[in-house]
Amino acid sequence: MFKKIINQNFIMKKILVTALLATVVNTIEAQSTTGEQVAGHIAQKMKDSLDLTNALKQQVLTINLQLHNQKSVLWQQFATSDSLGVFVQRVENTRDSLYRNILDEGKYILYKQKKKNLISND
Repeated sequence: MFKKIINQNFIMKKILVTALLATVVNTIEAQSTTGEQVAGHIAQKMKDSLDLTNALKQQVLTINLQLHNQKSVLWQQFATSDSLGVFVQRVENTRDSLYRNILDEGKYILYKQKKKNLISND
């Protein structure tokens, strides 16, 4: 009888751990897909608004994916911390300097003027 109860507890724990792992994997996959979608959306809006070449659009997409990945790491590390917003904002604050490295002066000025609409997820 006692052995049967121990086996049932072990099986329940195994099921619980498996369910938790599945939830974590699904959450990470959903964040990744959402991040890719947002990065693609921003890249397309910038291509359209700033008349970027496909090569520049790809560079913008890469930058946005890098920013998303950096923020994802922070969200996982500091999910329950009050510091999360500070760390995510630090990553976000690097966006302009990264774009500055790939855009010419005219396109960068236009980006700065349209920034709020370009990087929003609308």
